[in-house]
Amino acid sequence: MHELHDLIRIIRKKGQRSLQLVNFNFRKKETSKDNLLYQGIINETFQSDTDASEKLFGADPGNRNYRNAKSRLKQKLLNHLFFLDYDKDSYTLYQQSRYESEHTLLQAKILSTEEADEIAQKILPALIRTTTEFELYDILVPALELVKNYHSRQGKITPFLEVREELAKYRLKHRAFQASEDLYYDTLVHIHKSVSAQKRVLDSIPNTISQIYHIADRVESEAIKIIGHKLSILYYHLNWDYDKSLKLCTQLEEEYLNRPNSEIKVNLNQKRIVFTKLYAYIYTEEVIEGIPYAKRKQALFKPSHDDWFTFMEYYILLLLKAEQYKEATKIFRKVRTNKNFNNQPEHVKERWAMYRVNLIFFNEAKILSWGFNLEEFLQERPNFAKDYEYLNIAYLTIQCMFLLREGDVQRFKESVKWITDYKSPHLDKRNNYRSSVFIRLLEIVIEKNFDFDLIQEKGTLYYQKLTDTKIPVDLETEMEVVPYERLWLHILRILKTNKAYVHYQFYNAQAI
Repeated sequence: MHELHDLIRIIRKKGQRSLQLVNFNFRKKETSKDNLLYQGIINETFQSDTDASEKLFGADPGNRNYRNAKSRLKQKLLNHLFFLDYDKDSYTLYQQSRYESEHTLLQAKILSTEEADEIAQKILPALIRTTTEFELYDILVPALELVKNYHSRQGKITPFLEVREELAKYRLKHRAFQASEDLYYDTLVHIHKSVSAQKRVLDSIPNTISQIYHIADRVESEAIKIIGHKLSILYYHLNWDYDKSLKLCTQLEEEYLNRPNSEIKVNLNQKRIVFTKLYAYIYTEEVIEGIPYAKRKQALFKPSHDDWFTFMEYYILLLLKAEQYKEATKIFRKVRTNKNFNNQPEHVKERWAMYRVNLIFFNEAKILSWGFNLEEFLQERPNFAKDYEYLNIAYLTIQCMFLLREGDVQRFKESVKWITDYKSPHLDKRNNYRSSVFIRLLEIVIEKNFDFDLIQEKGTLYYQKLTDTKIPVDLETEMEVVPYERLWLHILRILKTNKAYVHYQFYNAQAI
């Protein structure tokens, strides 16, 4: 009972700050402007400050009352950070343990400050066990300091010396962890600064990784080793060494991640590892392994979350590489019927529109063609904003494929001229090299006047460039829905088998 008395004394002595929280119970009528603002945002009634300020106050966003309502809502949401539910399945055991440990440490510090050491000392042993197990040195060290200081004040020499020895050991590990993090983030800042800064730091990364692994071995720390693994994955990505990336990610999954979230004890994001592996499978064209892997990992992603759409995008690209168009059609339908699809950014929706058109070209399933007007599509000339110019090339490429298949020589020539004229001022060869090579192949079709033999002979060099140059495709800079090599083989097949081009060659020869 005396512990409860002490807690009541602390709370009554200091008083309790009025804790402002958002009212989540919509059945209970709530008329405060900040709560109405909250409801309007989550219900998508308010798409901008202008919408919200006009509907709530009949004023512009600079209105003082509106700014005050925003400020109150922000503070209420910040207050909720102390009451997050980390017991949900989406959080790993590591994340749950860190969140709860940070809470417990704060409680212990407050109790110690308020001269309630006896209570603090009862909650610290469990905290120390947890933070030791999960190598949460930034929490473990101050927790041990609280215990050491308590024994000092009590004049308990033996436990004081024992804790001091433990503290010295974990301070050393904490400094080693901080040194490793410094090496990691010192590298990361150069990678993200610019392409030139990235190139300057690239050669030094293997040495940095070795340093981190050496520190991990010296102090026997799994947490530090994880930092080395993260930097290794990043280095493999920068060097396009996706075989090594796949190998390391698989190792990490087997060692740490192939279990429920409630059992994952390390600071690794399981979904990021999945995305890294899927990207590597797409680049290496290891579809035989990649597709079953995607099927197994699909359960990790909830259809209500944005990362589900990213996962499905990688999945459909794998299926397209494998020419599994029926399976890809099923994925497209899942995505397109997801109730959250329309909330995705416009450029993401446009990418899915491109997947649909490519699937129509290769599959022609009725479920895809419903509501799609091919003639309207062929007449359009796309004009996406600068940040999404890569979509223009994807759009024009599949238009050319349709026109060639239909034997519409004149419109095909016009489309190739359009895409060629677009290429020079808009395509950066460093990021769009493969697109540039494929456009050159389209030009050869016209230059050689749709003559299969001449086109095949002239195109061999550029086809070889495509097969030799496996530049990783970044969904934000270049969109290669179906590999260009496969499109080129399809073009050759059309030219060889489509009677329109046999007739074209005959009449063209007669004219000469």
